[in-house]
Amino acid sequence: MLVRHGAAVILAGRDQGRLDDAAAGLRSGYSAADVGTAVLDLGSLASIAATWAVGRLDDLKSERRYGGMRAYAKSKRANVVFTAELARRLAGTSIVPVAVHPGAAVTGLQRHNQSLLTRLVIALTRTIAMGSPEGAAWPSLYAATSPDIVAGAFYGPAGRDQTSGTPQQLPLPRDAADPAEGARLWQYSERVTAARFAF
Repeated sequence: MLVRHGAAVILAGRDQGRLDDAAAGLRSGYSAADVGTAVLDLGSLASIAATWAVGRLDDLKSERRYGGMRAYAKSKRANVVFTAELARRLAGTSIVPVAVHPGAAVTGLQRHNQSLLTRLVIALTRTIAMGSPEGAAWPSLYAATSPDIVAGAFYGPAGRDQTSGTPQQLPLPRDAADPAEGARLWQYSERVTAARFAF
């Protein structure tokens, strides 16, 4: 859909060969397609971790204590808080930053989860609670194309437990609406990445 309308698209996934095949398929259907690829390490399949109660967004590199799902939830919440802060800094420009939660989909990712309990729960609920990979792409497509998108907002599926369904605007985690918390996370990000932004 995005390629058909002239958008530059980056396909992200775990396997470069499969990404190359998918990109070639798009280019064969749309000769002018601007398609790139990016290999990502996708280590978890959790539903809506951005809203989990994991305390303050500190120790983001898990140097004091590590728990896989806790670290994952913090990273997801940090994404939403950072996006809200980016929207504040870009207010009045034509750029509209948003955070997107795709829901949960039955893909090959589930076999990589390290928790036995999580694997058992997924095996029992995948057919009734998870959507398709195509359905999981819907919130991102909605966020990229809808004229109703609000800067700094959080979008995801409207279905039960927000695992699948029609995209909608989701409630922000409390700290995402706090400019002080957003500024603190922004400063932390600049410090650990050595990156500086001119806005």
